[in-house]
Amino acid sequence: MTADDIKQALAEMERDDNLITKPNYLRTLMDVRLLSFEEWHLAYLALHPKVNAENYLTNLRVMIKARP
Repeated sequence: MTADDIKQALAEMERDDNLITKPNYLRTLMDVRLLSFEEWHLAYLALHPKVNAENYLTNLRVMIKARP
């Protein structure tokens, strides 16, 4: 799975109204930044290169599904 495939999958998740895709804050010693859903998960995958991206995205879809 390429980086473009991952970006496309995350962007599709953001557009899906049935998924909860709120932005997250990234806190460091120097500052606090608000990252979009896509940026947050791309950063996670970049920091953890041994994670299988396909499995990660599949599990992410299950975890962020809006429940009634």
